[in-house]
Amino acid sequence: MTEKITVGELAKQANVTVRTLQYYDKIDLLKPSRISKGGRRLYSTNDITILHQIITFKSLGLTLDEIKKRIMPINSNEDINKMLVKQTYLIKDQISKANKILDSIEMITNEINEKNIVDWSKYSNMMKLIQDNNESFWVMNYLEDDILENITHVHEQYSEAELPSDWLVKCMKSARSLISLGFAPDSEEAQALALEMWTMVEKYSNGEPEMERKLYSFYKSSEHWPKQYSEMQKEINTFLEKSVEYYISKKI
Repeated sequence: MTEKITVGELAKQANVTVRTLQYYDKIDLLKPSRISKGGRRLYSTNDITILHQIITFKSLGLTLDEIKKRIMPINSNEDINKMLVKQTYLIKDQISKANKILDSIEMITNEINEKNIVDWSKYSNMMKLIQDNNESFWVMNYLEDDILENITHVHEQYSEAELPSDWLVKCMKSARSLISLGFAPDSEEAQALALEMWTMVEKYSNGEPEMERKLYSFYKSSEHWPKQYSEMQKEINTFLEKSVEYYISKKI
């Protein structure tokens, strides 16, 4: 389609206002392909696909500045496919975050019903982890106050690279992968994982036996965890414990 359409026609097709399109032009988000001799904005097929991207990204909660960085020019079917793949990824990410927020709301509701109190500081930290797309946001709800305070203090001493806040889930996933590949608990790969696990425990507990006990108690209480993590813990528990036990025995 080589025919150009006016700003009014595009606004009607996309169900947006003319003023909106004029604003997009002003901020260089969507410029018309050309301006007629009479000064009318004229838009092409490619301009229409850009507008559709803007509308989709806005529906996902992105700001106009964020959208500007994500806009893809469409010149072929391959470009359309790339655009759809990109949008699919973003939508799945939004769904994942929405599900995490729903889980956190259910946790708050359950705590109100059970204890008649809510620790809003805890849930503030939980929401931050959700916004960071951190899988371990749910952990906040299952830690005793002294452990949570200690963990928060420890994280202040390390960067995210040195002490990832989602290290537990990552270690559990690594254990599941090693099991599927047939590695034994005393294998080199499993022992590397055990070293990582034990190093994290030592950082969090600072070598205090009581804190180690509480951390272990949290790990063993997986029946209270969200289902997907509870099932994963049951799947890898024996392998992971044997790996750590073997590591400690060789360390002593």
